[in-house]
Amino acid sequence: MKTKLALLMGAAMLVAPPAAHAQEAVSGTVDLWVYPIIADTATHEGFWDGLIERFNAEYPDVDVRVDIQPWAGRNEKFTAAVSAGRAPDLVYLIPDQIPQFVRLGALEPISLPEEIVADYLPGAVQGATFEGELYTAPVLMSAVAPIYNKALFAEAGVETFPETWDELKAIAPSFKDSGAYLLQYNASLEETLNLTYYPLLWQAGGRVFAEDGKSVAFNSPEGLKALQFVVDMFKDGYADPSTISTTLRGTDAPIAQKRAAMVLSGGSDVVKDMRELWGADQVGIGEPLTDAEQITYGTVGGFAMPVNNNDNAAAETFLEFLIQPENLAEFNKISGFFGPRASMGAIHGDGPFLSQLESYVAIATPGEVHPVARQVISILAPEIQGAILGSKTPDQALADAERTANDLIAREGL
Repeated sequence: MKTKLALLMGAAMLVAPPAAHAQEAVSGTVDLWVYPIIADTATHEGFWDGLIERFNAEYPDVDVRVDIQPWAGRNEKFTAAVSAGRAPDLVYLIPDQIPQFVRLGALEPISLPEEIVADYLPGAVQGATFEGELYTAPVLMSAVAPIYNKALFAEAGVETFPETWDELKAIAPSFKDSGAYLLQYNASLEETLNLTYYPLLWQAGGRVFAEDGKSVAFNSPEGLKALQFVVDMFKDGYADPSTISTTLRGTDAPIAQKRAAMVLSGGSDVVKDMRELWGADQVGIGEPLTDAEQITYGTVGGFAMPVNNNDNAAAETFLEFLIQPENLAEFNKISGFFGPRASMGAIHGDGPFLSQLESYVAIATPGEVHPVARQVISILAPEIQGAILGSKTPDQALADAERTANDLIAREGL
């Protein structure tokens, strides 16, 4: 068995020279845009107030102004600010935003001390890097894993959660015999493939894009194996069909209603909802599944430096202060996310569910950062849905998606 972790370690070697301002007196203003990562506004504002107070104890001549922006319309607002020359000094971004803003000429590469870059987890570096340059300083990560109902597993006579695809397929008939579906798989076009098909593709050893980014790579033996796995789950009656074309969340979801025993990729939000519905003792978290590899999805959030005409020394100084392990630990403890730096260790050790998800961050990937990543999801998702519904064979679905996606990449001049 091998994992993608070894492949990602190469990304962690990407380093940049230490910032020149490290031992210099720094002054100026830093405008920072962030979003409601911490849902409670007072708690979120309190974190930044405390952080700035500690920062100003060391750098009293830097005025840091934090603007908590709404999630809605964030791309459009940032693009408008860049075009008007009013971009903030630091802005929070996730991986699939990076290529589009780099191509607009809106972002500066980030320079961090070598020891900091080397301390970042491989998935964090992967999610912050585009075309060999680091564009965000990661501040958080997430990880998803199978979430299951222990009572339904017991009713099916299954005592332990499977670790591999083959083991999962082997227990599926037991759930059908007990009157439940094994799996809730969300195939609605509103769902992201990062939580459905892509983890299976990666576990099979496949990729979404070719190494050079000039074509897609999912139409492969690995991609077909992953799609056939999904199709067979529905065809054999092991996956609840209600989520093929319809988005069902919260108490309407098959897993919430105990019609399905598990989801393949659930995060802390799913755990929280299921604990409230079933009771904490009925919620199980399984190991991310293994086929050729063991790997799971997890996003990366970090702060980028927009292009502007200002001296960025103050922004660089504040950013390096923010990403110190103790500050990131506080931020992630409050927000319920996980630390992106290896030296942080476990920060949710007192919570049995968060601590287990946290342990999977080391094998979490944000996916392949590419300028048309979102568009490719929009192309591939309906083809996958068609294969599940039987309107196309899995190999036809992948071939059709490949052709359309490669046409898009060619039109974009990538």
